[in-house]
Amino acid sequence: MYRTGLAMEAANLTEGQRSTRVIRRRFGNTHVTDVRVSRTDSRKLGKVAGRYITIEGNPTDHAVSLLLQKALERLLPRDGLILAAGLGNPDIARDSLGSRTVRLLHGGTGKRALAAMETDVYSNTGIETVRMVRGVAAELNVRCVLAIDALACHDPLKIGRTVQVSDAGIQPGSGVCENVPPLNNSFVGVPVVAVGVPMVSELAGLTGNPMHKGYLTAPPNEAELAQVWAEVIAGAINALTGI
Repeated sequence: MYRTGLAMEAANLTEGQRSTRVIRRRFGNTHVTDVRVSRTDSRKLGKVAGRYITIEGNPTDHAVSLLLQKALERLLPRDGLILAAGLGNPDIARDSLGSRTVRLLHGGTGKRALAAMETDVYSNTGIETVRMVRGVAAELNVRCVLAIDALACHDPLKIGRTVQVSDAGIQPGSGVCENVPPLNNSFVGVPVVAVGVPMVSELAGLTGNPMHKGYLTAPPNEAELAQVWAEVIAGAINALTGI
């Protein structure tokens, strides 16, 4: 199985899934894939059971921003305090999406209030990301955690042109095979909605050579892509917390 953080790719790359539901829609040049991974197919796909909404398109296209906002609105609670957690390493461009995003958020003035934190990475803090988020979430008594992180994908053409929103939580460090606890409802104690953008791809997805599985590649404009997507994601979140 090729490594990918995208449920839509996992569903395409895995044959014989029995009960996973995939719905595809097109809005102009923007494509939306809604994957509902069943408990039956969870292990086969390598994805936690839940809903994964993927939006493919140019991040500067207004349709992408609007569809992302609608996807978040479906999965986030309608009121209460939401903790936005920016995951990843802010010192590495391809892993800085989470940090860049939370720096652009405001507290919100509507029914949804917002708190934000940057977690950094274990090698810098000495604290596992999931334990840090769980501690802050418990202290603030939040309704939901909104985790933002970079993902890995199989198809390099999806780098910087795809965003995934999921109610299944996220596995920090899964793109580089780090063995850490999952950031999900069971571990944190509240629902975890994850937003991720593929910033790296397996080299095998580019060359077609199975021997290249496990090697990751990133585009030269990774810093620019991370910043553009941070602005798009933050804009969608700010729009929802201002209502």
